[in-house]
Formats: sequence, structure tokens, C-alpha cells
Amino acid sequence: MNQNLMLKMVHVEGALIRVLGLAERRGFRPIRVNASPGEEGTLRVRLTVNSVRPLEQLITQLEKLYDVTTVQRVC
Repeated sequence: MNQNLMLKMVHVEGALIRVLGLAERRGFRPIRVNASPGEEGTLRVRLTVNSVRPLEQLITQLEKLYDVTTVQRVC
């Protein structure tokens, strides 16, 4: 089942790779990534993942990454 997330994160080298790697290691296959620059050194990322696992598990893990400032589920 495809599920969508909206992330706001600090735009630094390797931050997006850390997010994608964490998602994949937790059993959420990234299907689509759409990133655009935000205000003053931030990056807005819309991430679509495919998994039967509860999305809350991924949200909790993403919030622990130091580059990620906010994570929201998008319908």
C-alpha cells in the first residue's frame, strides 16, 4: 500500500540519503521522492513509500534524525 509523507529538513549534504536509507532499512520501499528548496537552508520533501507496515513506525524513526525538523502524514 502506498503512503505519503511530507518532511521539512535541513538542507545539508547527505540528509536526503539518510532519510531514504532509514526508510528502506525499516521495510518501507521508497516509490517517489519530490524535493524542493524551502526558506533559508531547508528542504521540503514529499516521500511516497510502499509497505504494509504501520506508517507511524517510520514517522517515529524519521523524527529522530537530526536533519529532519517536521514529519507529517499526507492523505
